[in-house]
Amino acid sequence: MPAAPSLMSKPGPWAVGTGFACLACAGGTALGQDIDRTPLAPMSEHERDANPPSAEATAHRWFYTLGVKVQSRDLADATTDLSLRPVLGLRYGRWRFGHPTGTEWLRFSGYRQESNLAYQLREDERLKVGLSLRVQNLKDNSSFDGFSSGQNTVRGRVSVNYALAPRWTLGSDITQDLMGRGDGTTLSVGASYGLPLNERSAMNWSAGLNWATAAHWSTQWHLAPPPAEGWHAGLGALGMGLSYRYALTPQWAWFGTVGTSRPLGQVRAISPSTLSWNGQLGLLYFSR
Repeated sequence: MPAAPSLMSKPGPWAVGTGFACLACAGGTALGQDIDRTPLAPMSEHERDANPPSAEATAHRWFYTLGVKVQSRDLADATTDLSLRPVLGLRYGRWRFGHPTGTEWLRFSGYRQESNLAYQLREDERLKVGLSLRVQNLKDNSSFDGFSSGQNTVRGRVSVNYALAPRWTLGSDITQDLMGRGDGTTLSVGASYGLPLNERSAMNWSAGLNWATAAHWSTQWHLAPPPAEGWHAGLGALGMGLSYRYALTPQWAWFGTVGTSRPLGQVRAISPSTLSWNGQLGLLYFSR
């Protein structure tokens, strides 16, 4: 569910970075859900845009997203460099690649990790179940983008999101290092609240908790001294985040996100900080 990149200056397990934020995109399923509207007058262009086409109408059409974003993995660390990254998303029927497309505009949250490839098993009004794959950089826990150095692996993920109410969503996911390169298994649970501000803009708040095996923590914190008793499975972090997006036109939009996390368990004992922050700012173009 609910995301966002790792929040630690060193590779760190964050509820959003390693799993929770992924629930926001089980291949494009995001945490902020569409709200029910009954307009008293004909809908404006942006209100029409906020209501995505039916599954039948989009089953045999390609949609894409292009853009650019600037991100920082630790806003509290003045030595952390800002990085500029391209954004690409494709969708065809139940298949999705990368960033959400325009058909998921109101449900889009930049506060999450993108999947490289995803398939939506179920997608109805309340329940969404998805399978996805992500090429992950083991050096900094980021998604593969062709720019970062370091060894990569492929993570598989099963995600489940359930809408409790028009604005509230619960989610859980489990991920596994499919190439056996030492990144183990993670489990995340979380919740989100989506608040449309007007026909052009919306905010999304999300929070989550993650758990992982000893192998995952060992890989994620390979640059830090291990705990005296050695790594074991357990909780890793509690994360929270806020995202804002604004539609400049039906095709153009910008978004901003900020997130924070607090390490738990063994991670807290070796973490260089008790609280860390990250953020990103992006500009997107959606096909229609």
